[in-house]
Amino acid sequence: MTESTIDPIPEPVLDAAAVDMRFGGVRALDQVSITMAPGQWTGLIGPNGSGKTTLLNVLSGIYLATSGTVRLDGVDITKVGPQAVAKRGLVRTFQHPQLAETLTIQENVLLGADLARRRRVRTGNAAVDEDALAMLERFHCAEFASQLPAAVPYGVRKMAELARAVLADPLVLLLDEPAAGLSREERAELVEALGTVRREHPQLAVCLVEHDVRLVAAVCERMQALNFGKVLTSGTSAQVLANEEVRVAYLGRSAAKFDVEVAP
Repeated sequence: MTESTIDPIPEPVLDAAAVDMRFGGVRALDQVSITMAPGQWTGLIGPNGSGKTTLLNVLSGIYLATSGTVRLDGVDITKVGPQAVAKRGLVRTFQHPQLAETLTIQENVLLGADLARRRRVRTGNAAVDEDALAMLERFHCAEFASQLPAAVPYGVRKMAELARAVLADPLVLLLDEPAAGLSREERAELVEALGTVRREHPQLAVCLVEHDVRLVAAVCERMQALNFGKVLTSGTSAQVLANEEVRVAYLGRSAAKFDVEVAP
């Protein structure tokens, strides 16, 4: 008789528990919890004002939670600021890309290499420069490498910020509406690039905030839905999109269905 073995459940790389965030008398987050394992891609969905970006701000140290805990790779980062959180391995992008306006697109991406190596990296290092260019090629914006952010299209700015974040080689990557403001062609390029990131960084955990539910379903195997600062439900993408409360919050009626294809 052979003994059956059960694969151990991986320890979460990100574990936020019972997070509250208050602004005066407004409770923006109400006992929100989210757990992510290495390699897990989770879509965070919900109507405008549901608390999605606020949660990302808490996880990344921009906001310090009123109560609750946030742990990254087993370390409590609840009261740690954004720079220290990034150095520990949690990196994010923003709905409106934040680039250094006096640096070229390539130099902005090189800041990700700086963060990954935990030391100052200077341009002129051939290997690092090649890594930055390769990342820009992956995100379809290498032709703009030598230009300043003000001189490039908005979509290129967003792709460059994403390239910088991936080059930082984080444990956890938070993406805040990466497709916002992109054309249909740019959205297709984004989905392609995210697929490449997933293949080449199999242990990277990604939390994606995005209003385009089709895009979220295409790249994330799990979802968590928020509404009015509370978790409505979480589970596989198919389970969440079939949830009646989620359909009402998004579509206004439970009988409606999301016309999406869910990632395997």
